[in-house]
Amino acid sequence: MIVYYPLLHHIHTGINYFYGVVPLDFNKAVEFHGHVCPGIAIGYRVAKLAEERFRDRAEDEELVAVIENKSCSADAIQVINGCTFGKGNLIFRDHGKHIYTFFKRGDKKALRISMKPTAFPTDPRHTALFAKLREGKASPEEAKEFRALHEEKSQRVLDMPEEELFRVKEIEIEPPEKAIIYPTLICSECGEGFMEPLGRVKAGKLVCIPCFEEKE
Repeated sequence: MIVYYPLLHHIHTGINYFYGVVPLDFNKAVEFHGHVCPGIAIGYRVAKLAEERFRDRAEDEELVAVIENKSCSADAIQVINGCTFGKGNLIFRDHGKHIYTFFKRGDKKALRISMKPTAFPTDPRHTALFAKLREGKASPEEAKEFRALHEEKSQRVLDMPEEELFRVKEIEIEPPEKAIIYPTLICSECGEGFMEPLGRVKAGKLVCIPCFEEKE
């Protein structure tokens, strides 16, 4: 059973994050991420589907998530499913798509979750206010309106039926290799250490990527 409660006030920072009613573990994802937004809500819904399918949170790298975007959703998956960049079981593919694939090491069967394009109709007002905020041109009233729309959209993600939000199917994949620990080499230009397979040769010397790309 999922327990719900109103997330009204963050006890550590004093920030009023959200005015809806949310699952208890959603609060953990929000605290890690730093704020409530539709992206963290999408990631939370994805993470809970994976949790239902695979049951255990990854202690090491036994459960792997492949995410095809660099949105806020990734933070919820790290918190709920235990798939992290540090453990090597969160794999990022920069496709700009809300597609998430989960599998257990040693099993070719995977759960693929994709967000339906129809889940979120374009909201011109929300888009316009977001642009103003990013440019630092929004008035206090507009900022308040944006937060209300943002929270409303986030709550809608949490409340939507699964079949309206996602396409979910089981697929077969060739699992990626486990994370490998490579030797550290020293860059001949900056003197800093780097991972062996990421070395480059510049003017006959072994260097790191930043030094290789540095203009003369």
